Amino acid sequence: MKTIRQLRREQGWTQFELALRVGVQPQAVYLWESGRRVPQVPQIRKLGELFRICSDDIALEPVDDALATATHRARADRHPGEAVPGRDPEGRAVTRGRDTASVSVSG
Repeated sequence: MKTIRQLRREQGWTQFELALRVGVQPQAVYLWESGRRVPQVPQIRKLGELFRICSDDIALEPVDDALATATHRARADRHPGEAVPGRDPEGRAVTRGRDTASVSVSG
């Protein structure tokens, strides 16, 4: 079994070119290849037609989990007590141009 990325690269196609052929947004191909999303059944069938293989032979998850985790960006660790960007000290979202203390909640 081969991944979508492997099959696409064998054809010499970019993610954009594959997206055009399948009829999806280029971001969808990126998400499939990164393992964050799985193509829907009609898209899997179209991929099988494009690559001239049975759609069951397409690996929908990264073959090597170590490789998959290495390609994902790690989040930066925060030190204890460090503020979270876009949040007030209580963890509520901060709205731009507004002082959260002046916003009243009516019940």
